[in-house]
Amino acid sequence: MTKIIVTHHPFDVPEGADERELVGRAGMAMEALANCGADLLLAGHLHLSHTGHTAERYKIQGHSALVVQAGTATSTRGRGETNSFNVIRVQHPHINVERLAWHPESAVFKPAASETFKHTSEGWVRIPDEVAAGIVFARESAGLQSNDPLNVSED
Repeated sequence: MTKIIVTHHPFDVPEGADERELVGRAGMAMEALANCGADLLLAGHLHLSHTGHTAERYKIQGHSALVVQAGTATSTRGRGETNSFNVIRVQHPHINVERLAWHPESAVFKPAASETFKHTSEGWVRIPDEVAAGIVFARESAGLQSNDPLNVSED
């Protein structure tokens, strides 16, 4: 199972970004998320694409979560980066983050970058593209599954 947390403010920032943009009380929150076994932290707020992992910033023994920051998908207020969004594919113990960027000349989003990570005993590690090419991520799924006990379908 891969545990995913979505926040607005980030738990990590790209190099050169203002550290004050981190989520408030990030260290305390990371301790709680580590205790829950969080694997992937998704955020927006900065409107800049970024991937990293919590082991570099938080140094929590035995825990490292992957951090993925989204760019700006549709706003015309640029942040110095082409409009983009991420497609996240999970095939435990692997996660692939594909960034699609806007190409105004053809008016479509096209693949711009792809990174694949593997969960190891040391945490999340980026794996080389040659190795990642052999990993198959399912393109179809049953979608999100409800855990609402009142939403029981009768077959």
